[in-house]
Amino acid sequence: MTWRERAEVRIGISGMPGVGKTTLVLKVAELAAKKLRVCGFVTQEVKERGVRIGFDVVDIASGRRTPLARVGTGEPSVGKYVVFLGACSTISEALRGTCDLLIVDEIGAMEFKCPGFGSELERAVYNSPKVLAVVHRNYTNLAKSLGFEILWLTRDNWSTIYNQVVHRLGLA
Repeated sequence: MTWRERAEVRIGISGMPGVGKTTLVLKVAELAAKKLRVCGFVTQEVKERGVRIGFDVVDIASGRRTPLARVGTGEPSVGKYVVFLGACSTISEALRGTCDLLIVDEIGAMEFKCPGFGSELERAVYNSPKVLAVVHRNYTNLAKSLGFEILWLTRDNWSTIYNQVVHRLGLA
């Protein structure tokens, strides 16, 4: 059996910024936790006076929150954000969790600044029977190569996609 055959379900949620990708994944994870062991990580916006200043990564199993990026100058960077490589250990630990549903938010440029993220992601996907990931729109081809079905989320189809994901993961 190859790693591409291992997971029962691999769903990637992609879309433009602000359509509710992380919100959808968090709501699915909350529902799933009633039936399944859930692990992985989510990336959450950090705002100051209503303005986004960066992102934190949160390990779903432990609740550990670590700064991932902040507006600033320096390296490594993605756009206007400096990526803090200290967050890589939180991401790595979250990907090593043993669970029924792996949450990955997100597969994107900031996460790939972490050394070994690609191989750790591949290994985690292989070892997890169900995977739900937020996939940055520039990484959909990579996600497809890992066996993900990509669902494009908009504000208009949010409820439809949520219901589809819940059904596909056997949570309905």
